[in-house]
Amino acid sequence: ASRQPRRITAQQILATTADYFGFGIDEICGPSRRRPLVNARQISMYVFRDLTDFSYPAIAREFGGRDHTTVIHAVEKIAALMKERRQIYDQVTELIVRVRSGE
Repeated sequence: ASRQPRRITAQQILATTADYFGFGIDEICGPSRRRPLVNARQISMYVFRDLTDFSYPAIAREFGGRDHTTVIHAVEKIAALMKERRQIYDQVTELIVRVRSGE
């Protein structure tokens, strides 16, 4: 399926995620491993993969230079959780809608 070129920026995704989950962009990209923050970060990485053509290493760079395997793990984990937990599915869906609409 061909998609129209997207004009969604890394900054848009990070800002929308930070706002949605109530964190700062610096926290989303930072080193903290507090569970709610890790969850928000992993969902954000999933949204990057869904809405942009960024490679795993490019996404990793947006998150403070993490290893690209961290992004692969996050995307796979969120994809699996979306099938198991309605709340995660709803959060991801809502976040994608907000990023696309520029809220």
